[in-house]
Amino acid sequence: MGFCQMAAVSRDRPVLAITSTDIRRDLIAPLRHFTRLRVVHFYRRAPYGDLTPDDMDESLIPYGNPLDLFRRLWQERIDIIQGVEPFSIRQLPYQAVIYLHVRIRRIPLVAGVHISRPLNKKYGYLPALLLRLILRPFLRSTRIFFYLNEGGRRNLLWMGVPEAKLVRHMYGTWGVYPDEFTPVRNGREPDWGGWPVILFVGRLHEEKGVLDLLDAFDSVWREFPKARLVLVGNGPCRAEIKHLVAEHRWQEATVLTGPVKNRDLPPVFRSADVFCLPSITTRKWEEYVGVVNIQAMACGVPVVSTHSGAIPEYVPDGVAGILVPERDPQALAGAILRLLSDEGLRRQMGEAGRTYAVEHYDARKNVQKAEEIILERCLGS
Repeated sequence: MGFCQMAAVSRDRPVLAITSTDIRRDLIAPLRHFTRLRVVHFYRRAPYGDLTPDDMDESLIPYGNPLDLFRRLWQERIDIIQGVEPFSIRQLPYQAVIYLHVRIRRIPLVAGVHISRPLNKKYGYLPALLLRLILRPFLRSTRIFFYLNEGGRRNLLWMGVPEAKLVRHMYGTWGVYPDEFTPVRNGREPDWGGWPVILFVGRLHEEKGVLDLLDAFDSVWREFPKARLVLVGNGPCRAEIKHLVAEHRWQEATVLTGPVKNRDLPPVFRSADVFCLPSITTRKWEEYVGVVNIQAMACGVPVVSTHSGAIPEYVPDGVAGILVPERDPQALAGAILRLLSDEGLRRQMGEAGRTYAVEHYDARKNVQKAEEIILERCLGS
């Protein structure tokens, strides 16, 4: 049965249309836990290569340009629609399409806000004012704004959105599955050939602080000559990292794995003694969650990270890990060495991080809570 046929006969549940740009497995797999709403997910790209055939069911509908999105939305019977990131200038043509559907169909609109960098700093003051003017009709029409952090909340208030429309919730970035990201070993954990293991997962980009981590590793390596620095990911800093590794003769001490799919990450996290994400705030970007920190916590691995963006809102400093100032390799090395030198502290923070992640970042529970909020505010049920 084709999807349009299925939509025509399956009206037992209201339909929530979600529009996204790039999708990846950890962001779309939790959507199956919507039980009172039926989700139809419109997306532009799936660039991460981590989706399985089971993930690619009839609820996923690709689109191209804004006209194509308009056509595909029009073919579906939709009761509620979630727009793309409202504060992305690049997404304005798609936002216009969504707003048009809302006006024509008279259906509720919800939004998930990820961008936390102050808009006047990200775009400049005049472009930010222009964006506020352009978005005014969209903002007025939106029933719920889910925001992930205080930066997102400040942007919404600066845009003139009433406080009553704001809901802090892990929406879009749902969290983790505690039964997948777990400290329990399954024999698939890689052996990196040394101890201790410091792990980084993310884009090999300057804003992720990976070059600061290389600087910090010099001090760690002097204290622990058999230490291993494992860098998972790819990006523009890869060539510079290889140069630094050769310069310091760290060929045995450093492993660059390349990208690892999300579903294969749990044993990689469990192989680490310390996880490190030393992100750096730039003019246009800051961490809005730091999902890999949450994944490490769920796996019982203590975290060393920075005060970039919303990281302090998601990693309880001194409980699940240690947060240090940005761009401070010496402080980074000190935090890593403190954990490596104290097995009891590592265990304590790892266990506390696991408990905190299970309590606050369970993707299944976060989806169910979001569904309750949407139904109550949009359909009064």
